[in-house]
Amino acid sequence: MAQFKQPIQYDSAVTLGVAKLRINPARLTAAATGQTLTFNALAFGQGESQLPANARITYAWINIITPFSGGDDVTALTLALGKAGATTELLTAVSIFTGSTGLKPKTGAYALGAPEAAYAPVVTLAATDGNLNTLTTGLVEVLIQYEAISSASLTA
Repeated sequence: MAQFKQPIQYDSAVTLGVAKLRINPARLTAAATGQTLTFNALAFGQGESQLPANARITYAWINIITPFSGGDDVTALTLALGKAGATTELLTAVSIFTGSTGLKPKTGAYALGAPEAAYAPVVTLAATDGNLNTLTTGLVEVLIQYEAISSASLTA
């Protein structure tokens, strides 16, 4: 399986890349059925990367490596991707619980390619019947493909 590489700068003004956040049970700390994760605040681990400023989002998807399971009475778990005030604009609530596998592409109404000075992605998780912090197994990658424009090129 191919590994994501460093962003590619194809001229002095534009960089192509993929921002990635990995979510496992350790990141689910809410003793509640819902939790919001701020993408750029958490994307510092091995193989993770932030969404830069002055980026145009060109696509978004999740990769369910291991569906979430375990926990006290959790019967379903969904993930949505967007920003504050529009939490499902990139990815509407997609099941990441037992039985869900593979790649799940963008489903939200976000207009891909729109310039964003400071898009701040958030991941919203919602469980049914149990608390998120009791889940014991699962690994999902949240990926946002982007084209970043150098701030120097914006002022030139």
